[in-house]
Amino acid sequence: GVGAPSYQWYSNTTALNTGGSLISGATASNYNPGVLSTVSSFYYYVEATQNGVGCDIAVSDVFTIEVVADPVIDSQAITTQEICQNTSLQELVVAVSGGVSSSNFTYQWYSNTNNSNSGGTPIAGANTNTLTPDNTTEGTLYYYVIVMQSESGCEVVSNTSEVIITPGPIITSQPVSSDICLDGVATQLAVVTQNGVGVPTYQWYSNTTNNNTTGTLITGATTSTYDPPTNIVGVFYYYVLISFDGGCDD
Repeated sequence: GVGAPSYQWYSNTTALNTGGSLISGATASNYNPGVLSTVSSFYYYVEATQNGVGCDIAVSDVFTIEVVADPVIDSQAITTQEICQNTSLQELVVAVSGGVSSSNFTYQWYSNTNNSNSGGTPIAGANTNTLTPDNTTEGTLYYYVIVMQSESGCEVVSNTSEVIITPGPIITSQPVSSDICLDGVATQLAVVTQNGVGVPTYQWYSNTTNNNTTGTLITGATTSTYDPPTNIVGVFYYYVLISFDGGCDD
C-alpha cells in the first residue's frame, strides 16, 4: 500500500468479517477487548486503509474469542477434623469440573493460620486434587486449593478445611502397687489422663509377668479405676489401655 495506514475495529455477533458494529476509538493496529464477563463467543475484525491514491480497504480474518465458565468445585474437602498428634487424619480431596474442556487442571494447595482461602502459604509439591496434611505439629491450620487452567482467568478456589492437631494423651497419675494379705483390701488402681481427643474408654488387663503387652482382658473392667481381687495368693500385674473416640490411645 501507499501512504499512512489507518485502522478501524469491528465487533460482530457472527463469525463474519462484514456487517459488524464499529468499535468507537478502536483505531490502532491492535485492540484489547478487555475483561469479557459473559459466557459466549465474541467475533472481531479490522479494516485497514492507507491514504495513498487508489488504495483499497483490506479486511482481516475474523478473530474469535470463546469465553467459557470458570471451573467449579463439585466436591469440597472435609470441613474440619481434629486428631491427636501423629495419628492418622482424613485426606483432603476436591473434585473439579467445567472450564475449558480441552485443557487440564493444575492444582496448588495452601496452608493458612487464618480461616481464609487467600493469603496462605503454598505447600511445595502439593499439586494434585488430594492432600494429606501434616499431622506432627500441634495447633490449627486451614488448607485450601487453587485449581487453574492455562487459559486466562480460568481458576477456582476451594473452601477452607480446618485441621486441629492436639497433643497426644498422657497418663498423669499411674496406678499404685500394693502388698496385701489374702482377702485383704488392695489399693484401688486408678489412672488420670491429660490431652486426647474425644471421650476416653478404658480396658484393664491382668498379667502374670511384668509387662503391659501380653495380659488377659478383664471382662467388665472398663472405667478409670479397678479393684483387683485378693482371694488368690500370688503376684499379679495390672495395666489399662485407654482409647479416645477421636483416634487417640495410650
